[in-house]
Amino acid sequence: MPRGAPATIRRVKDYILEIAYDTADEMAEELVMARLFTAESTGSSSTEAAGRTTVSAYFDSAAERDSALADLRDLERVDVRSVERDRIDWLERYEQSLEAMWIGSRFVVAPDAALIPTDTDRLTLVVPQEQAFGTGSHETTSLCIELLETLAVGGECGLDIGSGSGILALAMLRLGASRAIAFDNDVDAFGALRDNRMRNGIAEPQMPIFIGSVEALRGGSFDLATMNILPDVIIALLPQVVARLRPGGTLLLSGILTTRSDEVVRAAALHTLRLFDAREREEWWAGVFELKR
Repeated sequence: MPRGAPATIRRVKDYILEIAYDTADEMAEELVMARLFTAESTGSSSTEAAGRTTVSAYFDSAAERDSALADLRDLERVDVRSVERDRIDWLERYEQSLEAMWIGSRFVVAPDAALIPTDTDRLTLVVPQEQAFGTGSHETTSLCIELLETLAVGGECGLDIGSGSGILALAMLRLGASRAIAFDNDVDAFGALRDNRMRNGIAEPQMPIFIGSVEALRGGSFDLATMNILPDVIIALLPQVVARLRPGGTLLLSGILTTRSDEVVRAAALHTLRLFDAREREEWWAGVFELKR
């Protein structure tokens, strides 16, 4: 190929039979399903509209589709037509949608390190977007990161409760915390925690991880803790969390609808936690509390 010549893109096609019949015609449905069962279809889907059912059967080649079409021609009360269209590459679409997120004034979060601009002086976090445990894209997580960056973090021991992907523990460490323990009670979170620790170049002793609850913390106290979970869970855990905070320690709470923020603030006050900063975005609220000395 001459240098500079455009590459040839090989488009993959789907070969489809669209089979339509009256939705109330159970005999037609049975016959269509029986014929497709013996055909070389790779799968099918169906839709209903205006009393008609349309089954779309997919094939890997035109020959296989045409063979199935021949087997369906004798069916009465059934309309069949051949369709060809370019196959949607969902993986390619996903990859094209990936981009870095600029959060607050100090952080950039990306699903892959290659997406982080080389000339940025922001603190970087690499967390894949396919993880459902917290990627920075949701308001509750971005609020946490924005509030964390307003704190004078340096040498503290942090605790990320219900950590999911571990993004908040990673943010603490990027800001200067000496150590951040991250844990969750969902066993599926362990792989994300482990992998994200590696992706961000964090040593295991600097970010211990485990699956369990607050009770599993056998000792030690913390300067800074985060909880980005449901208000009912936050309120229930407050006594145990406060018991592990040092006097003057900071607790950041998020995952709270604005309609329930007053309830959380009142519950925190009962445990000598003083609200000193809060932010809202859309219907979400997050607050920073200090444990009174």
